[in-house]
Amino acid sequence: MGRLIQIGFMKMTKNPKWAYSELVLALEIYMNFRPNPPGKNSREVNTLSNLLRLKALSEGLKLNNVFRNNNGVAMKLQNFRRFDNMFKGKGLRAGGALEKVIWEKYQNLEKLKKDSQEIRNTIELKMKAICAR
Repeated sequence: MGRLIQIGFMKMTKNPKWAYSELVLALEIYMNFRPNPPGKNSREVNTLSNLLRLKALSEGLKLNNVFRNNNGVAMKLQNFRRFDNMFKGKGLRAGGALEKVIWEKYQNLEKLKKDSQEIRNTIELKMKAICAR
């Protein structure tokens, strides 16, 4: 019989910086819709938000109610616009240096999709291991 997973919530003053793997997953969504990523109420953003929260839980993090929520995920997708020559505006200026590294590395969409799938597989394996305890 699987063990009960306790989801922890804690008060955070600020969410942690986005990890490399989180940005890869976000870029995949951005590239699927470029240069107009889906908004905060979209299925894609909601799915990514849930996946990132599962990833954090699988790593033992205690979450608050805004950790990688739909608003935060949608904003992160907007950050990629500043690198996109297909977007005619300026994009959001805020964002980390790692976003540019990810953008430059993953202009090969096949590599992006492959690496994104590996990240999703790893999250799934970690969650299965937790549930099997």
